[in-house]
Amino acid sequence: MMTRTRHVTAAAFLGAALLLVPAAYAAPKKASAKTAQSAAKKSRAAKVTEARRVAVLASGPHADAARDVLEAELNRRPARYEVVPESAVRSAASRLGVDPTQPAGAAAVASELGLSAVLVADTATVGKKQQVRVTVRNGRDGKALASPAAAKPATAKLVPVAVKRQWTALERGLQKSRAPDAAPVAPAQPAAPVEPEPVKPATPIAETPPAKVPETKAPEAEPIRKPVAATPKEDKRPAQDEEPAVTQSGVRSSPLVEGALGLKLFGRSLRYKDDVFGVLRPYTLGKDVGGVALPGAPQFAGDVTVYPLAPFQKGALARLGLTGSIDQSFGLKSTGSTGAVSYPTTAREWTAGLRYVMPFGQADRYGFEVTGTYGMNTFRIDAVDGERPLDLPNVEYKTAGLGLGLRAALSEKFDFNFRLGYQHPLDSGELSSDTWFPRMSAGAVTGSATLAYRLNRILDVRLKADLRRYFFKFNPEPGDPYVAGGAVDQYPGLSLQLGFRY
Repeated sequence: MMTRTRHVTAAAFLGAALLLVPAAYAAPKKASAKTAQSAAKKSRAAKVTEARRVAVLASGPHADAARDVLEAELNRRPARYEVVPESAVRSAASRLGVDPTQPAGAAAVASELGLSAVLVADTATVGKKQQVRVTVRNGRDGKALASPAAAKPATAKLVPVAVKRQWTALERGLQKSRAPDAAPVAPAQPAAPVEPEPVKPATPIAETPPAKVPETKAPEAEPIRKPVAATPKEDKRPAQDEEPAVTQSGVRSSPLVEGALGLKLFGRSLRYKDDVFGVLRPYTLGKDVGGVALPGAPQFAGDVTVYPLAPFQKGALARLGLTGSIDQSFGLKSTGSTGAVSYPTTAREWTAGLRYVMPFGQADRYGFEVTGTYGMNTFRIDAVDGERPLDLPNVEYKTAGLGLGLRAALSEKFDFNFRLGYQHPLDSGELSSDTWFPRMSAGAVTGSATLAYRLNRILDVRLKADLRRYFFKFNPEPGDPYVAGGAVDQYPGLSLQLGFRY
């Protein structure tokens, strides 16, 4: 009985050992598998939560408000986004010569700075209201990943509200953005070992008895030194954040000087109204079409405007300029009433004054001009052999006036300028003398339209059409030598000029 009990107890111990040994080996394996899964999850989480480098570029009248709210939204999510200063993007774009708001330019800047996306905010004026349009451009290829419909806030205070309404769509685009792939680095090639140069035996200087020559050991060969790869030097130059920002299309800073010089064709037509006695002879220079002279007589024409404070000021005073112009005829002739004699004729006009330019619109593409001038317009028929036509008065209009203008950058190559003004004649020469019409009253209007094609940053070619029109009321009385109700004296012109702006 005792022997059977011992056998049962031994069998129980043996079974328990067989059950515990596999469990002991299995437990460490399960723990190792869980550790591996946890490490993989952490690696994937680190990749997902890696912050994207994002930059904000804003333009237009509400650029500051749009930039502030977009950068604030990005900074609220530091685990997702890293904000790169706009100045760094502008500096990189300036070095590369690209427009960072366009696909190719955004991709080039993103490759330079390692950006995942570029947020382009445009607060341009459309009609009478400002709009806010934000576009997410992918850093890898510059394509638009998100561009919600533009909002139209009335004031800068509403820009944050408009941007926040678009933020959900913008963030979906940001999550799709990818940074450009890094350029592959070629593996370093091991340098070939340097073979030691064979040591040449020393040349004996003189022969000596062999017994006295001490034994010399051959010089040991120098050990082979393995070449050490050169360590690339760190570029210690400071980041060029202070470079000027890239100018937007049509942006123009205040110039120091601008003007034009070229050839002008002009005409003149003097017509009287209500000529009671029919003795006043009209005058036409150029081809007469319906009582209006077409431009055909040649003149040199030039104008210049200097902004003396532009090098020292960046504000309103930089746009205040001194302006002047001159038109001078050459080779003109006038005939008398019989047409038998030709008389040398001089036509000249000059003006001088002040001009102020007020830019407006997106990127200052437009400008409003106010010009005040004093000038003189002379049309004189000189005598031949002491005689000249007495039925044609010489005029010399001295005027003071005010002009308004509008300039616009139509595209990257074309500019347009329109001016309209009123001139008050202070004197009219012989036409207002006692011999002709001493009690006259007069006025004048001027207008011009110029289309310019830019050749480069400084020069352009301009086609200009202009008109000066003087109108008179003579107020005659009985006994006056000439009796008429009034007259119109007008000068149309067409110019081809080489313009400059610096």
